[in-house]
Amino acid sequence: MGAVKPTGTVSGYEPNSAEEGQRLRDMQLAILNILEDATTDRLRAEAAAKASLNILEDLSDARAEIQMLNADLEARVEQRTAELVVANKNLEAFTYSVAHDLRSPLRALSGYSEALIEDYGDSLDETGHWYAERIQAATERMGALIDDLLLLAHVSRAEMSLGRVDLSAEVAAIAGELQAREPGRRVRFAIETGVWATADRMLIRSVLQNLVDNAWKFTARRDGATIEFASTAAEDAEICCYVRDNGAGFDPAFMGKLFQPFQRLHSVTEFPGSGIGLASVQRIIERHGGRVWAEGAVGDGASFHFTLNVKETP
Repeated sequence: MGAVKPTGTVSGYEPNSAEEGQRLRDMQLAILNILEDATTDRLRAEAAAKASLNILEDLSDARAEIQMLNADLEARVEQRTAELVVANKNLEAFTYSVAHDLRSPLRALSGYSEALIEDYGDSLDETGHWYAERIQAATERMGALIDDLLLLAHVSRAEMSLGRVDLSAEVAAIAGELQAREPGRRVRFAIETGVWATADRMLIRSVLQNLVDNAWKFTARRDGATIEFASTAAEDAEICCYVRDNGAGFDPAFMGKLFQPFQRLHSVTEFPGSGIGLASVQRIIERHGGRVWAEGAVGDGASFHFTLNVKETP
């Protein structure tokens, strides 16, 4: 905007002196400059407002595109989840079917090896007896693995019947059974009383049985063996419990293998077992909306913690 030359008069007013006229012209020039700056600022504000509107339009378009992408992603995830559920169910059904069908030929193999020893034992030399006994031992171990596979399939498929369960009483009953089975062992049980939870009684009994059995097994070589069951505070769950022992423990570096089927951190000759128990524990706890984890060190015992999140149904 071009500068306007002051006229030297305001509304017919005539200055009394040249000095007063100059002040008047300076004032007019200042006012004109202010008006010019205001006009420039207005034009800049209009340009900024237009740019802001364009940015908002771009953001709106971007938001719409993101929403479309999110909807597409959610649909894909939902479809993939459904496919995985079906695949898992098919795998569980296949595992159950195979394990069930293997029982018949395995029983036959065990029966024939037993008959071989009973009926033809006198005709077998020492090596022949050793082979026959190894066949029997292998069939017994395979039978135990099949039973464990069927158990794992069962805990994944069984319908749950929720109710209030006295976990302390269940652990006490398991401890009594173990002590009656091996009265020669001296194991101190420390069981917190009054620990209740909402759960399927049969399934949660299986969890406690596995954890206490493991503690009993891995304290077999420990003098002054102790097995503890108690609950702790849990902010994100209805209840958190643990089974702790002072037995053989495990190497934390192999923590990832603990809850995988058929994975073992100790040899069968050291401690017997199939490696299915903790896998079934994890599946049962997850079906109850909880989680399970372990802490331990070699030679310093282990503790297995689990949470239960299921609330009572109306």
